[in-house]
Amino acid sequence: MHIVNDGGTVSVSIDFNRHSDTQTKLGVDAHAHILGGKNMNTGDYIQFTGAEIIMEPGDSIACTADGSTPHVDVLATIEEFFISPN
Repeated sequence: MHIVNDGGTVSVSIDFNRHSDTQTKLGVDAHAHILGGKNMNTGDYIQFTGAEIIMEPGDSIACTADGSTPHVDVLATIEEFFISPN
């Protein structure tokens, strides 16, 4: 995941949100903070390398930027695996 601030001073948060079926099945929290309230100036970036998150169908990752003129771009590399039920 690569996050870059393209405008103004912002505070960036990234959350991993679990689908309600996963929460019920595993008895886990609805979301986990990947990054919380990171202050970034124009041109600053954050890069996560080697990090892996196992996601279930319906899970999501959300990036939120707060500030006077927030403009944050996020690129994520995703690898999907299909498991045959046979």
